[in-house]
Parts: sequence; structure tokens; C-alpha cells
Amino acid sequence: MTAPLTGDRTRYEPGTLGAATLRTSRPSPSLLGFRLRRAVVRQVLPVILITLAIGGIGVLYDVSGGVRPLPASLFWGPLGLAVGLGFALIAEIGRNTVTSLSSFGKHRGYAILGAAPELLPRTLRQLPPDKRSPAGCVTFQPASPFATAFRDLQGALPDGGVVSFIAAFQDDGATTAALCTALSAAQQDRRVIALDCDLRRRALSRSLDADVEDGILRACENPERWRDYLCEEEETGLHFIPAERGFNPWRTLTGSPGFAALLEELSTAYDLIVLDCPPALSSAEGPIVATFARTCVVVTAWDRTRISAVRNAMRTLQRRQNLNTGVYVNRVPPAFRFGRLRPD
Repeated sequence: MTAPLTGDRTRYEPGTLGAATLRTSRPSPSLLGFRLRRAVVRQVLPVILITLAIGGIGVLYDVSGGVRPLPASLFWGPLGLAVGLGFALIAEIGRNTVTSLSSFGKHRGYAILGAAPELLPRTLRQLPPDKRSPAGCVTFQPASPFATAFRDLQGALPDGGVVSFIAAFQDDGATTAALCTALSAAQQDRRVIALDCDLRRRALSRSLDADVEDGILRACENPERWRDYLCEEEETGLHFIPAERGFNPWRTLTGSPGFAALLEELSTAYDLIVLDCPPALSSAEGPIVATFARTCVVVTAWDRTRISAVRNAMRTLQRRQNLNTGVYVNRVPPAFRFGRLRPD
């Protein structure tokens, strides 16, 4: 069974800066309004489609029976709208996504490592046009709340170990969290290397503009020659080994006997090894690769990742007895009040 990063249950101190997490108290009215606006944006198209479908079919049925279109539309239009609104309400109530500590329910014993604010367009506009990305914000705006959140996260990770970043599904932000954590660690003069272990998507390699023919798979074949496949990010000097282009479904990291040997070789040269893993629930390889690490960070997206997905991802990671796990939440609304995570 997986173990939390700290032996005791964590305590959250609202109103302080640092590693961000969500308050246990009831959401403020402004946050409720924000979530309501998001719900309206999500459900407006389904409501319109349901209203048009029910209204259109009902009007056509009544017109074929001799009823005039206007009276028919006055009946079927409101009925379709009511059904659409009811569907939207049920869909929103049943989402049960990560929005606060209390949203974890009986699973609130998970170690919450912190949270990162959502990057807004006005924040990215302060960066050069070719640097408007999460990595650019960490690199060129180190004092921003976004960069501070990942600086605190990397500070909580132990030296001399392998850390894996994994999400339940793609687009939950695991690659962004892995890259920003590694960049922040490099800024703090830690010897860190990032490995792109998602051979299919190559998200970390694309983020770093690395398009190579020989990457991590070849490094696994020749662990002692891993420096031949090493790349370096220009701005921060971050070391990383990308995934090679040309996805081959018959070649996997878990099927390569040299992957464990590669991690052993890298551990002698680096303080921190960051693994960007495939999604836990859409790839059989993701959880296996993640368990090669000593610490695993399960990345979630605020108001997007379902609690059930987090629970299932945790279950897939319980194959290793001594794996330390924790949850990290990203894309939290900037208006939401952050708190500092600290053990009892």
C-alpha cells in the first residue's frame, strides 16, 4: 500500500504563502460565482442541443398531426429547455471533481503536496512572445505565485531520489508539473535531470523543442553511455533525456531491462531525477514506470479531475509497498486563497 510523504496527517495553515493548497473552509461567494460561471460555460451547448432536439422533434410531430407550428413550439420549446436544464444540473452535481480538501471526502487522508494557480492570459502577456508558457513563467518570472508554487514543491522533494509525475488522464497537467518542478530545482542549483517517459505523446520533449532520433530508449539499451543522449535546456541549463520521435508500440520502457540500470547510473550524477510518466488510467505502462521512483506525485486539475479518477490512480500505484505518494493540484483560480502545507 502506498505511503504518504509524511508519516503524520498534514495540517493546513490558511493565509500564509508558500506551497499552496486549498482551504478546508467553505468556499467564498466569489469562488462559488466563479464555479457557477464555469458550469454555465460547460453546459450551455448541451442545453441548447437538447432544447433544439426535443423542441424540433415535438414541433414536427404536432405539425404532422395538424397542429400549427406556433402553438406547438410554445409547448415543446419550454419543455425542451426544462429537460436541458435538468440534465445540466444533474451533470454538474455528479461531477465530483477536485475543488477543495473537503471534496476528497473520506479520501482526504491523501497527502496534499500543494497547488499551483492557473496561468491567465494577462500573466503570459508579460513574457516575451516566444516564452509565453508555464516553463517560461517559471524561468523568467521566478517571483510569481506560479513559480513560487513549484519552487516550494521541488523544495519538498528529497535529494538522492527518483520522483515520478503522473496524472489519471492526459491534459491534467502532469508534464507541466514535472517540467516546472525540474526547472525550479535547476534554478535552485540542484543537480536535476528530467526524463520523458511518455513515448507516445512526447509532451515533455515537445515542450523543450527536442526532436531527436535517439533518446531514452537508446539510453536504456546503453545505460553506461547515457551522456550520449543527454540534452540541455538553453535558458536554465536543465538536463533532460527526451523521447525519440517515431513511436513504436512494440518498444516500451517497461520492456527494456536497462531502464532500472539507467536510473541507477543517473542517481550517481544527479540529486533529483524527474520522470514524466504516461497517464495512469489510459496507459498500462504509466503506473509501472511511476513505481520505479521512490516518490510519486499524482497531478490533478482543479474542477476537472474527478475524485474517482484520483482514487483509481492511487490504486494502480499500490503495487509497490514503499512508494511515497502525494497529490498536487494545478490550475486553481488565482482568486482562490492559498494556504501553506506543513506537518503536525
